[in-house]
Amino acid sequence: MKLSKRTRYGIRMMVELARNYNKGPISLREIAKKENISEKYLEQIIIQLKVAGPIIAVRGPKGGYMLSLPPSKITLKSLFNIFEGTSGIVECVSDPSLCERSSFCASHKIWMALEEKLCETLDSITLQDAINGESDQPKHSESAIIGSGKSY
Repeated sequence: MKLSKRTRYGIRMMVELARNYNKGPISLREIAKKENISEKYLEQIIIQLKVAGPIIAVRGPKGGYMLSLPPSKITLKSLFNIFEGTSGIVECVSDPSLCERSSFCASHKIWMALEEKLCETLDSITLQDAINGESDQPKHSESAIIGSGKSY
């Protein structure tokens, strides 16, 4: 399974916003610089996040973006759903009627189990877990972060 660049960069941006939670808004330019991501690319990602609701925009000279909820309330699953959509890892997981074999297909059972574990894991990791785990990892790593948390 391979995550899109949009998902990877979007989560990195959200972790940066989590680091700045309760410190006021942070500009897209500053996020882009800290995360070494194109500001133009972040402008595209920010639209999805504003519509979905985990961030808010603050206008003015000291404006920028900030989380709308505490980092402990935003799960990786909620972010994954924003960037990748809520469909399963294969179409027949989210809608078995798309495949005439789903009721007896051995692979379908594997995809269902994999989807369940993936959702369970992503739902157990919050942005707070990501920033708490930074001391154990190289800064700005895209490696997996394991933790537990509440849902968004």
